[in-house]
Amino acid sequence: MITVLTIDDEKAVRNSIKEFLEDYDYAVIEAENGEEGIDIFKDLNPDAVLIDLRMPGMDGLEVVKIMHSISDTIPLIVVSGAGEISTAIDALHSGAWDYILKPIGDMEILRSAITKTLARSRQRKKDRLYQQHLEEEVSRKTAELEEKSRQLSDFNSRLNKVINSTISITTVRRMREMGIRILDDFGTHLMATGGSIYLKEDKGLRLVHALDRGHAEEFIPFPLREKSVFRKVLEEGKSILINNIDSFPDLHSSGYEGYTDSSFMVFPLPDHNGNVIGLLSMHSKTNPPFVSEDKELGLLLSIFFKEATRNVQSEKQIEYQESRYKRITENVEAIVFSYSIPENRFDFMNSSFEFITGYPVEKTANLDMEGLVDLLQIAPKNEFLSAYSQLLSGESSGNGAEYMIIDASGRSRWLYQKAISISDPNGIPVTIEGLITDVSRQKEIQEELQRTLTEKDFLISEINHRVKNNMQLISSLLSLQEQQSDNMLVVRKMKAARDRIESMALVHDNIYSEDKIPSINVTNYISKLISNMRDNHAVGPNIKVDIDVESFQLDLDRAVLCGLLINEVVSNSFTHAFPRSGKGVVRINIFSQDESYVLAVSDNGIGFDPQRADIETRGLGLDIIKSLAFQLNGVLQISGEEGTLVQISFPAGF
Repeated sequence: MITVLTIDDEKAVRNSIKEFLEDYDYAVIEAENGEEGIDIFKDLNPDAVLIDLRMPGMDGLEVVKIMHSISDTIPLIVVSGAGEISTAIDALHSGAWDYILKPIGDMEILRSAITKTLARSRQRKKDRLYQQHLEEEVSRKTAELEEKSRQLSDFNSRLNKVINSTISITTVRRMREMGIRILDDFGTHLMATGGSIYLKEDKGLRLVHALDRGHAEEFIPFPLREKSVFRKVLEEGKSILINNIDSFPDLHSSGYEGYTDSSFMVFPLPDHNGNVIGLLSMHSKTNPPFVSEDKELGLLLSIFFKEATRNVQSEKQIEYQESRYKRITENVEAIVFSYSIPENRFDFMNSSFEFITGYPVEKTANLDMEGLVDLLQIAPKNEFLSAYSQLLSGESSGNGAEYMIIDASGRSRWLYQKAISISDPNGIPVTIEGLITDVSRQKEIQEELQRTLTEKDFLISEINHRVKNNMQLISSLLSLQEQQSDNMLVVRKMKAARDRIESMALVHDNIYSEDKIPSINVTNYISKLISNMRDNHAVGPNIKVDIDVESFQLDLDRAVLCGLLINEVVSNSFTHAFPRSGKGVVRINIFSQDESYVLAVSDNGIGFDPQRADIETRGLGLDIIKSLAFQLNGVLQISGEEGTLVQISFPAGF
């Protein structure tokens, strides 16, 4: 039941309002002054409030301001004998939703005002919920970004562990021992649930080590099966990442057949000449599965494995292996660098430096750390140099860090760097090595998302605040003028103007509530339009409105034109079609036909002759209807036989 609080010092007025509203199942609470009304407002939280402006004690405007400050979703309707326009404007600016003059000649005006303001109240509450939804969406996006950041941090942590592991592996002298160390260390770092490492022999692949011996064959003979993953990696020399084994039913894993709904990776293990001499496979049944970053770690593993094989080769092969390593690094999209601590200069920088910074690699020759900072205008400079001081002294293993540079074209870029300090057998730092990647795009996406959400929130708020308030103010002023006039022609003109304004305002309401700026849902829009018109015209239940509209979206301009056209015809039907019986049916039908839309509005009233000169006396507004049809680029048909029919066919496309 809807509860209405009425505040008026005249008991007779309160009683008349109460008796009228209770006939329509409203619960009415009375207060004889502003102080009492505010206390009831705070305690009972009514659905709507009727307030007299001139009362002893607290002024009605002050009551409006206080209640509006407590809640701006409860309609406050001023019912006062003060008929000045300025008083009405002051009330509306103070927080009133509508203004009705006393004495109230027709109580239906009061009920209509309550009905309309309650509808606006429900919409406002819905808007607040939508605002809350937007804020929750921002929080969700923020959480996603934080999760991405956490994943990146986790990857960097694993990268650090992998680098440290591979460095220790390079000291191993036996191939079998190196294979065991690689599988155990990398399986731990990548959180694998299974895996194996094989080395090539003349007749097949020999198992060196497995995280679970029962899940790997001791020997896999040549030739390998046609669609074997191991065969593909051996032939192409490239690593493979498959997120879900079940997605590739024709693919053979070459290992344990029981692995299902899991991800796996297979990496080639090259010797110092680049020939694939073995394979490393890893499986994961965890969620999420292996990702592309894990594959990059595997690539790094392959590189370090290749470097490690130099320790089991002759001294003659060492120099060749170093040059091979440098050629491989040129294919990595990250900057790979080495900094000699004793010589205080960069002694290696791959070609990705030029791709990312725009400066030729030669620029870094013999540069010290401060020279690089000045060249790239690294910021924040002091923090960057401080972190490197710790690496130079061996006090830090080097945490990942982000910083900004200015490239050769003058454009700012964000880089992420991971570096480690390498010491000689005596524990003295001799080299700093690391990887630098360009993360500018990730930064732009994050900033663009935040900027878009902020701008969208601001624009929606501004549109709602300005359009709804301005149109409601105009409608309220026209309603006030309508109440003050005794001239029925003026009253009809004012009512028609208010109908047209509200039909356009409803387009905005639909756009705002559905968050679809380019178009609106025609069915919802027409239903709300007819509901408003019934209230404005105080149409009783004897006149029924039958709406049969296909569900489709219509662009803003044509939605306004259709709304105005429906408003003109239906308003005419409400006013003139049923003068004798006071009952009848108005039908609104919109459907698609070929490449057009057809809008038909009809009634079963007294009808009229479209050729007669007194059409305007019936209020049909034929000139307006013709103008709207012209703007829709449509074909207009009007019939006055057996009621009235206005039909327009207009193109479906823009």
